[in-house]
Amino acid sequence: MKQYFTLLLLALLVPAFSFGQEKEGFKYTSKEEDAYYQNWHYKPFEPKSEEIISGYYDDFFKFVEMDDYTPYNDTLSFTPYQDSIHRLGWEYWASDSIVVQHVGKIDKYQILKQEKKGNVEAFVYYSWEFENRSFGEEGIWVAYSQDNGETWSYYYTGIVQKQPLFVKWYSSYPLINEQGDLQIEACLLRQMSSFTHPGPKPSYQLVKDGLLLTLDLETLRKDSDGDGLTDIVEAKFSTDPNDADTDGDGVPDNLDMNPRFAPQRNAKTPVFEAIINNEGLCRWWDEEGCEVPFFQTPEPHCFDDNTATVLIVTDDSNLQCIQPKTYRVIVLTTEEYENEPRCFKNDLNVMHITPLFKVDGEDDTYVVSESIGTGGTRYMVKKTPKGWKIVAISSWIS
Repeated sequence: MKQYFTLLLLALLVPAFSFGQEKEGFKYTSKEEDAYYQNWHYKPFEPKSEEIISGYYDDFFKFVEMDDYTPYNDTLSFTPYQDSIHRLGWEYWASDSIVVQHVGKIDKYQILKQEKKGNVEAFVYYSWEFENRSFGEEGIWVAYSQDNGETWSYYYTGIVQKQPLFVKWYSSYPLINEQGDLQIEACLLRQMSSFTHPGPKPSYQLVKDGLLLTLDLETLRKDSDGDGLTDIVEAKFSTDPNDADTDGDGVPDNLDMNPRFAPQRNAKTPVFEAIINNEGLCRWWDEEGCEVPFFQTPEPHCFDDNTATVLIVTDDSNLQCIQPKTYRVIVLTTEEYENEPRCFKNDLNVMHITPLFKVDGEDDTYVVSESIGTGGTRYMVKKTPKGWKIVAISSWIS
């Protein structure tokens, strides 16, 4: 909880500007890099039409219109759980002996709605695990117990709050129905302004109210290929829900750190792996002894509960086939990303990595940039007799 309040204070203090630093003498220029950014097409935010919002449907769950419903209310900021934690906030801040209460593995601050019915207990909660946190997206999850809270199962719904479905955590409508499935009131919202960092938040327009969303357990649990990823998660990852090993590399999708592209390594692949894994890199104040060997093959790593998942959109074959160890990467080509059939893409956390750009007037020397969230780093990459020397030459944060 102290960490939460620290982040809150920092968010209030961070100004809305970017800054960077670059070592004197590290003024690498690249015509290839300049051309890359000149061809970068920025798409300004445009609200989707009311017709598109009104016609929205969920790929996995149904919602029906209600006659008697709780009206949409955009003045409520915090759930009852969040309010109780805020009231105790400074007490948590002042004492190391008090810890945030959890239900299963869920911090109570994440809980939107809760109900207990006999031996069944369920929570609807939010998480950033599969969402673009830097742009304020909150994924909707379900925690479910059939033994009075002794054991819990956690399911991703694929729903992103307000994109465009908004689940009404403040509704008094029963959460658990007679079949043991979950029902929650909802409405459709139209986002009218873009998200900016550090603010303000987007504005929304109510398009359609009075909907009842049913989250049935059979759909939440469905795993058609038995690989440990539900069909809903596979839709998020663009993996094949009917093939336990989408890329055919012998590693099942639920453990694969790059489940969409099989390893086809070349001499430049270790450069991208070093940057993503933050290993073998030089900083400009300590340049000695840092080299990443050509064709370096990392030890196999498998996904675990502490591994974050990111999206990388790239057509660079050197990058597509990486074997990371710090992130699970979902790699899409530009065509796959732009032709995504879903109207609301609801991206994962996005990591941007450029190709290697040749430095003007230098032999075997390149620049490459990496960013995630609101910060990033630019690197100089130089080929040596033994491998690659990778030096961080500038960084930024906004």
